[in-house]
Amino acid sequence: MLDVAFITVNYNTRELLESLINFFRQARLPFSFSVTVVDNGSTDGSLEFLDTVPEVLTLKMGENLGYGKAMNRGIAQSHARYLCLINTDVELNEQALTALVEHLDRHREVQVASPVIRYADGRIQGFFFKFGLPTLYLDLYKKLCNSLIKRKVASAQRPLRVDGIAGAFIFCRSSLARHGKLFDENFFFYYEDTELAHRLYQAGHRCEVLPRESIIHYGGGSSSPRHIQLFYAGKYRYVRLLHGDGHARAVMLQDLMRVGAKRLFYELVGRVAPSEHINRKRESYSYVAQTLNELQSGTQDRKAL
Repeated sequence: MLDVAFITVNYNTRELLESLINFFRQARLPFSFSVTVVDNGSTDGSLEFLDTVPEVLTLKMGENLGYGKAMNRGIAQSHARYLCLINTDVELNEQALTALVEHLDRHREVQVASPVIRYADGRIQGFFFKFGLPTLYLDLYKKLCNSLIKRKVASAQRPLRVDGIAGAFIFCRSSLARHGKLFDENFFFYYEDTELAHRLYQAGHRCEVLPRESIIHYGGGSSSPRHIQLFYAGKYRYVRLLHGDGHARAVMLQDLMRVGAKRLFYELVGRVAPSEHINRKRESYSYVAQTLNELQSGTQDRKAL
């Protein structure tokens, strides 16, 4: 059995994928590993590139299955002690990966681990989760928790326990995957990593951050209409699944009020001091409000909730 199975899901990110694969081709890692790419129907030349790297296991889905479902396909084909689930837009290094393997080898009580995830400029990202009802309803409390955890990560000298880590980079024991699956496939995109982390947290699986190790995640969200729909649909599905229908409806109502207030604010500001920036903000919040109303009324796909 191999030590680590590295798995990534690709959808039209050829340049990022090439950079990631080239890292593995050049790396001198002190453990055995495999690399699997699950391609969700890319049309940007990704498949042609993958044909040139036979050492990489390529799973061609032929369509966009979504992140969690595609990742599960890769997990099902892996045969290693550890799984390393990564986005194509991460910059890895040998030291961090070696430290993760050594840490889980030494500490059997740890099931999930992560290096510090940073932006390209060195700032620490919010790559961890703090679970609990207050973080669902109180944005200020959530921001305060994130700020405190970032400070702890920045100053820690020893591994730091956290509730969970986000999906850009997940290093875990393969025994966590049941029947070759980790992710809930009812999530297409967004919140599938939150649900997974929360499920592992509820099951008592220990998750730690190695504060002396870092990798870079370039990231960058999308504000396209489709992504806005998927984001909120994933959010309410997650809340309903982990906290029940009542909290899902309450969180949706709170979002409607918050977005409605911001839309009204930019509407009023636009009348007093019109500008292209203010107009874009107003249009953006108007679309989000429309999306939330459709999700609430059920005119969008209720299965997403």
